[in-house]
Amino acid sequence: MRYKNFKLAIYCTAQNMVDISEKALNKQLGFFKHYCGCDKIYLEPYRDGLMVPQKQLEMIRNFFQSQGIEVSGALTTTVHNLTEADQEKQRLGGTYCYVNQNMRAHLVKTVQYTARLFDEIIIDDWFFTNCTCRECCEAKGNQSWEEFRTRLLAEVSENLIVKAAKAVNPNCKIIIKFPNWVESYQEAGYDPAVQRHIFDGIYTGTETRNTKATDQHLPRYLSYSLVRLLENYAPGKNLGSWFDPYGCTPIDIYLEQAYLSAFAKSKELTLFCWGSLYKNRVVTPLGLQLDFIDRFLTQAGNCLGTPCYLPPNAQGEDHLEDFLGMAGIPFEHTPNFPDFNESKTVFLTVQAHKDPDIISKLEKFVAAGGKAVVTSGFVLEGLNKGIDQLTSIRYRGRRFRSNQFQSGGVVFSEYWYSRHKMTFPLLEHRNNTTWTLAKAVVGEENYPIVLRDTYGKGQLITVAVPDEYGYIYDLPPQILAIIRSQFTDTVPFYLEGPGQASLFVYDNDVFTLYLYVGELTTGSYRIVARGNADALRSLNNPNLVIKPTRKGPVVSYDLAGSAGYQTVFDLPMLQPGDLNFFKIEWNENRAGEKVEAQVASAPHDFIHDGEE
Repeated sequence: MRYKNFKLAIYCTAQNMVDISEKALNKQLGFFKHYCGCDKIYLEPYRDGLMVPQKQLEMIRNFFQSQGIEVSGALTTTVHNLTEADQEKQRLGGTYCYVNQNMRAHLVKTVQYTARLFDEIIIDDWFFTNCTCRECCEAKGNQSWEEFRTRLLAEVSENLIVKAAKAVNPNCKIIIKFPNWVESYQEAGYDPAVQRHIFDGIYTGTETRNTKATDQHLPRYLSYSLVRLLENYAPGKNLGSWFDPYGCTPIDIYLEQAYLSAFAKSKELTLFCWGSLYKNRVVTPLGLQLDFIDRFLTQAGNCLGTPCYLPPNAQGEDHLEDFLGMAGIPFEHTPNFPDFNESKTVFLTVQAHKDPDIISKLEKFVAAGGKAVVTSGFVLEGLNKGIDQLTSIRYRGRRFRSNQFQSGGVVFSEYWYSRHKMTFPLLEHRNNTTWTLAKAVVGEENYPIVLRDTYGKGQLITVAVPDEYGYIYDLPPQILAIIRSQFTDTVPFYLEGPGQASLFVYDNDVFTLYLYVGELTTGSYRIVARGNADALRSLNNPNLVIKPTRKGPVVSYDLAGSAGYQTVFDLPMLQPGDLNFFKIEWNENRAGEKVEAQVASAPHDFIHDGEE
């Protein structure tokens, strides 16, 4: 293996392989070996009505195995119309109608043909249905499409795929690849909460591509977060990540999919697909960058981030948590509400309301001393459902637009500007029961952006989210810093600087700061550590040791007394697209008790949770 921390696999479609010669295979394999390596092949006998002859498959399989490469099977569940009656079935991309008996029989046939040849099969993410034909409507009855399709695909998964495969090859293990479009799973039949128990393994689609140029609306942070979410659905059974080169201009967009999939500790990276990547310029830098990341991951612990609770089959503020992840907040997406003994902070979007007991869980969590950071959408959905007892925030249907913001201590006297005006819900609240940490200014009035409530032993932090999620990165760095600083109970440091940057953090004080290639990643960055740290060491360059710009206690005007001790590191100039790896080295007196404030370049005290 070229890499120590993950395998590199290449997916070969039926169309790629149906008439390729052994000589051509050998030549093309040389290209991949040179630039990125090749540890494993997923070989597909069937796709879109094309069945590769068994003799051809055996030649290809034997060739790769002779090169020391592992070979598994693959299957794409797409089919042409089998009869004239199928013309009425308007199926996206030729997906099966899983109600139709002819198509069900055809699926079993292709599954068993593949299972006879391979002891492991991965199912491509076209294993979904949007069919609304007469047969489907009759079978659906009074169910919602979500209920009907998730139940249907669970039955198909168990009976037509897993049981069918094992009937002809009891040793065959079946892996389901879940698509990148997680917010839409249930509408098309996917249900990880159920299917994780049916299949032997799961896989993660991390194709985020160029968000503004595609119709899937997937922030690039999803290439990391979805791996973590599915790992938390099925610990140890999430076997890898899969991405492709389509819609990936500039080239960094493609490479970022690989970076983030690896940062999420994927066991395997699958490149789709052989025919699209051979002699493709996106492959040439891939191995170089993965070499760097592999060396970094050898020094990294387990992934660390604030739990973002996303119950199964939830929808709402679509991918808002991923936009915030690209604004510098490290998250750990999970389908489980966190145990207070394991995490003292949780992040909730409107998706959390899919859990009918969410307000009760939230109240107990905060009352016990936890911090819940919630979105304006979560609060609005929770009004008149019990959240009214935790906050004085109320909503009267008013919204506002602004690009002028304030942050500070007792008096909000400095103004910060975004390039774009943004639209926010106007969250009315009662002064001195709910405290404002950041505001937007409209004429002679100001309206809250970040609010704090105390309840029991804990805190409820509400973030007013702009309607235009794509502008989140454009919030002024001073406002982003206020938001980021609310998450330091889990990760003991936060980022200061512009948006379109992510922190990927591990539980041994190691992290990477990645600046996305985009128009908003300009300016300087700092790391603010909660506690007394001695140095920030570069893992790219061991000779680069960054000393603190300053240290000192933090004064909080909205909560009584001190908010602790912190250390600030100014980072060197960083370029978008570069890989930046660091490790924080803590002082023995990590908490900073009885340490006098040290001022290196700023002759003023810290105020308001580190904001100046």
